[in-house]
Amino acid sequence: MTLEITPEAAAVLRRSLEMANIDASSEGGVRLRAAKSLGGAADVQIELADGPLEGEALLQEPGLNVYVDSSVTELYPEAVVALEPQHETIVVRPRDED
Repeated sequence: MTLEITPEAAAVLRRSLEMANIDASSEGGVRLRAAKSLGGAADVQIELADGPLEGEALLQEPGLNVYVDSSVTELYPEAVVALEPQHETIVVRPRDED
């Protein structure tokens, strides 16, 4: 798994954890998992998490735990977690879209 988190996305995710009173110094963090939409397209969902689930990979950034479900790495073997600046939305996209 190769997953990169941009500094801007990491800052927004840290703010989200703080607002939800989730402690990243323990096991609190963010979970990434793939899900299918009603139209059948795959998308990555981002959720706040109290800790990891079995089988999740851990990516650590200063003050941020990111739990990555294997469904995400199947969808995007090399991905970037980035901030879409127009709406300050976190997106997960293939690395080659840089």
